[in-house]
Amino acid sequence: MPISQFAQAVKDNGYPEKLDAGLIGSCTNAFYEDLDRSASLARQAVEKKLKPKSEFYVTPGSEQVRYTIERDGQLELFNRMGAIVLANACGPCIGQWARAGAEKQEKNSIITSFNRNFAKRADGNPNTHAFVASPEIVTAMVLGGSMTFNPLTDSLVNEEGQSVKLDEPKGAELPPRGFDVKDPGYQAPAADGSAIQVAVNPDSKRLQLLQPFARWEGTDLKGLKLLIKAKGKCTTDHISMAGPWLRFRGHLDNISNNCFIGAINFANDKANSVKNQLTGEYVPPPDAARAYKAAGFGSVVFGDENYGEGSSREHAAMEPRHLRVRAVIARSFARIHETNLKKQGMLALTFANKDDYDKVLEDDSIDIVGLDRFAPGKPLTIVLHHADGTQDEIKATHSYNQTQIEWFKAGSALNLIKAKELA
Repeated sequence: MPISQFAQAVKDNGYPEKLDAGLIGSCTNAFYEDLDRSASLARQAVEKKLKPKSEFYVTPGSEQVRYTIERDGQLELFNRMGAIVLANACGPCIGQWARAGAEKQEKNSIITSFNRNFAKRADGNPNTHAFVASPEIVTAMVLGGSMTFNPLTDSLVNEEGQSVKLDEPKGAELPPRGFDVKDPGYQAPAADGSAIQVAVNPDSKRLQLLQPFARWEGTDLKGLKLLIKAKGKCTTDHISMAGPWLRFRGHLDNISNNCFIGAINFANDKANSVKNQLTGEYVPPPDAARAYKAAGFGSVVFGDENYGEGSSREHAAMEPRHLRVRAVIARSFARIHETNLKKQGMLALTFANKDDYDKVLEDDSIDIVGLDRFAPGKPLTIVLHHADGTQDEIKATHSYNQTQIEWFKAGSALNLIKAKELA
């Protein structure tokens, strides 16, 4: 949307006009040119005696970028302007942001230069309106403090009561003196790591040593329970919500308590509510998955188009695997998530006929047949056993190559790598 139309859109849609925060950087818009152009606005703010009217956060994309903009002076300009410079990381883009007051869940507006603005992603607040813009627009907007401020045409009143306007931002595509970094953060592995032990407190809530996933049993998968048939968009944030949950990212069992809690269940149009086939009760998806796992059942997830779009985070594949989800069958996959499922030893299958998605019913028991002949380009058969005693057989295609099939058989890509190292 052109900035010239944005103020009217804010009014027409009833978005909160006060801009609470602007955030730039993270992985997508934290290149040298992005930060140099934004820093040119920070310089204007200093020279024209303007202070941010909104909180302003800067997240360099890497230590190389951070070191270079410190050397070249942009970092000092951000500090003089009044910005808060965060560590080089994903940062607030995935909720790594101790945002005061987010727990109140009040309506508010923020503008970021991040690449995604899924609900609750930045701060866990479902009422945060997160808008996406270029780094220089974000930087200019925090000086105005309002969602209706147009930095191309509107004036600002500075600390001395003078009316001033912002000039067009400028920036170099690459650093004139080249990039530099003193500590890139790389640590070479030990020449012989066989005697190294990793000590983790067994009572830790945030760290947990990973255990290898189980190998494929060598048989077809039968009697699987339907965990959820996700309706519509099911991103990696729906599968493994970010925000406050990320404090558990080093503890697979604890973070798995967010698994699919944002996905919409086709049967009731609700999030965080699926039927536990063992009890008939509606419970959060992780609870149903844990009940099936404890009773010795695997489960299946069905998805709509472009299942798994969004972040490349592996938790969205590791959590279902940990909870004994054996397969995800979707109308189509986001490419990176499809590969992540394969790496964790799961079946990522696609409906040969997309309309077969509609045949999946809430109380279905599912068989996956033909795994003894699992081969590149060869479809598998899905048998849906319905509660009324009828069944549907549907074809599922896949994109596995022979190496990826070996990942499935070994239980994960990591299992296969370890097996080859020990051979």
